[in-house]
Amino acid sequence: MTMGFLHLIPLGCDGCWTGWQAVLGLVIAVAVLIGSIYMLLASNFGARLGYLVLMVSLMAWIILLSAMWLFGLPGTTPGTGPRGAEAQWIPCLQTSDQGKVFNDTLNAFPTGSTWKPIGTLFSGNVDSKGEFATVRTVVQGALAALDANKKLPATDPTDWNFRAAGVPPATPDEEAFPQAKVAFSKSGTPLLFGVDIPASSKHPEVLVFAYRNKGKIYLYALYFLIVGILAFAVHVWFLARYEKAQKAREAALQPA
Repeated sequence: MTMGFLHLIPLGCDGCWTGWQAVLGLVIAVAVLIGSIYMLLASNFGARLGYLVLMVSLMAWIILLSAMWLFGLPGTTPGTGPRGAEAQWIPCLQTSDQGKVFNDTLNAFPTGSTWKPIGTLFSGNVDSKGEFATVRTVVQGALAALDANKKLPATDPTDWNFRAAGVPPATPDEEAFPQAKVAFSKSGTPLLFGVDIPASSKHPEVLVFAYRNKGKIYLYALYFLIVGILAFAVHVWFLARYEKAQKAREAALQPA
């Protein structure tokens, strides 16, 4: 019956975390998994007490699960649950609003004391060598989009190819790329990237920067933990009140 139902309404599809399929799948999961347990509890304890026992147990489970997402366990790394915005590189020009925030540091590029070459390991185990390929792709795409918006010739990311000066090319193809001044900086600010791309036949020399936004990876796990703790405390209080009232009723009926 389930397979026939799935043929009519495609619910499960791998990776469907949005849309009506995800909403319907969640509703069915809650109704079947939590609803079936509630029916068993309600048949033994009554509707009200069954609900309180279910919610106390469910919130305790959510606290444990969200704490595992947030802090990890032996063999399980933090951030394995629902994740918020991922860390990403955001390109900017020095004259842009984002660039003005880091103006003092950007003015010192590339010889300032805070600017370090590729290969430097920054706090948080951020390896600039590993980040270089990512930020280069982001910068090239952003510059190509900017030129396309301005109706200039260099509208393809490959028009902005470059490699770091003084660093051997990672692949034979990179040997043909123009060498650019590249450096990273982190001094009381997000990790910054700066590159001075030399002129080519399609574009002039360009000085562009990017900063690494840490994102909010643990935001949803934190929400789950806070809601779980609050709901657990509230339902434990309601459960204690119910048991106290029940004992009072039993004591009042004892002489009879």
